[in-house]
Amino acid sequence: MAIDNLTINIITKKMQSEMISSRFGKAFALSHYDFALPYTRLEENGFHHGTFIFSLNPNNPFLTYSYDRYEKVEDNTPFFNSLKKLNDCLITDIIKLQGERIITFKLSNDKREIADLNESYDFILEMFPNHPNAYIIAYPYGKIVSLYKEKIDIEKGLFVTRNVEYTYPPKREILSDKIETLEECKKYLSNNLYHYLSKYIEQGHDLKSSLTELLASDDLYINGQDLLPFSFDIKDIEKINPQDIYLHFVKDQKKIARLTKEKELQTLLSKAIKVAQKKLKNLQMDLKNAQDSMIYMQYGQMIYLYQSEIKKGDKVLKKDGLEIPLDPLLSVSQNANRYFKKYNKAKAALIILSDLIEKTKYEVIYLQKKELEAKDGTPRDILELKAELIQEGYIKLKQGKKASIKVRKDKVYQPHYLVLEQGKIGFGMNGLQNETLTFKIAKKDDLFIHVKDYPGSHIIIMEGKDNPEVLLIACELALYLSHLQDGTVYITEKKNVKKNSEKVGLVNLLKYETKNIRGIREESLKFFKDSLKIDIS
Repeated sequence: MAIDNLTINIITKKMQSEMISSRFGKAFALSHYDFALPYTRLEENGFHHGTFIFSLNPNNPFLTYSYDRYEKVEDNTPFFNSLKKLNDCLITDIIKLQGERIITFKLSNDKREIADLNESYDFILEMFPNHPNAYIIAYPYGKIVSLYKEKIDIEKGLFVTRNVEYTYPPKREILSDKIETLEECKKYLSNNLYHYLSKYIEQGHDLKSSLTELLASDDLYINGQDLLPFSFDIKDIEKINPQDIYLHFVKDQKKIARLTKEKELQTLLSKAIKVAQKKLKNLQMDLKNAQDSMIYMQYGQMIYLYQSEIKKGDKVLKKDGLEIPLDPLLSVSQNANRYFKKYNKAKAALIILSDLIEKTKYEVIYLQKKELEAKDGTPRDILELKAELIQEGYIKLKQGKKASIKVRKDKVYQPHYLVLEQGKIGFGMNGLQNETLTFKIAKKDDLFIHVKDYPGSHIIIMEGKDNPEVLLIACELALYLSHLQDGTVYITEKKNVKKNSEKVGLVNLLKYETKNIRGIREESLKFFKDSLKIDIS
């Protein structure tokens, strides 16, 4: 539910006392709709810190400030990048346009560099339901240098975009306690607030005194998802501080940010898989063409064998059931040598293409493993997975930007463990953990288990490998982590597992046995769901 004018009036007054004379810090995104600008000012007892938050969610645009810490979300949109212009700007005033849900932050760019010609900015927020917007106006030019969404102003016949002037709508009349009928209040209030006022009057309250109380209120209230400027004597209504508004509307921002990051990572991996699969298909087609070209050796030999029967100007040699195209402008030896060259080129291509196809197959398997890991990992697993993908070149960092976690060859990337009464099983949730588990933690005679011909985790039976129940649970776990109900698994001692040099976490097995699992048992499924610190959905 979009906030109304009177509510925004109260929030604006609170922000004026809270934020004026502060400086904005570096902007960050909280979600695809929600943005934050930290602010700081020096007071007698030290620095005062806070975070200004504005949401451009069409269903519920709002603005507020907070003292909480939040998880950042990656955002590379032009609008978000333009918020960097406001970094270190001084907030000189915060103004709400009379009768409109439009708030302007007056900002002085007094610490600008010599090359920066912008002396100041207006940061304008339109908190309109269904189509909220934001603008940055630079001075002395007075033109829009950035905006959230371009739009057409039908009334003015103007396309609102960069490098045009921003025009405020005319001031509207506002609600007054001089109004004599409830019906007259309708044009000054949102439908939601009018509904609450009507109910309040129906309960026997006088209109004039009700309007006086409503206009005099400096407090905010929450009734369900409605943010209100007055209590209206609603039972169980709660007073709310401006700094708690975001937390009320967004219950678990860190979880939303994590899910957003995971979704972005899964999208990246999905695209990478499609690219690798298309590359594999093209390579396999090229290999088939090269294999078909091996007949060119026979073509050349036959041209020499039947050269006495080839006349000048012939376009084809028909012998032994073959029709060999000839170039009538070339001699016999030139036609033969042309086919020998094609043969040699195809022969060389066979070796190169076979190697590329094998590497691309490994790449597809690797990326499919990463896709599973991105779906199921804990925050630590996801962070390590990102570091791994940066190392492998699938995630490109911006110039000058450092990875939040670096891959270190000497570091032990702790895997996960499943402790049983009869034994202990280790498993990895990304390539770094898999390699740590298999090649740094596991002993040479520990059992290594992996789903056959399918992406999945490394499973190591560290204790109880001779117990049939432990072995069965480990095999079921391998299938469970690959999102399979049944299938075949490889079983071998760790000493038979060798690193594959193509990708982190991929291995080659020197020898192995297989075991068919016809369905994970219900008690095992329940045990995995209850015991594992990961989310398999």
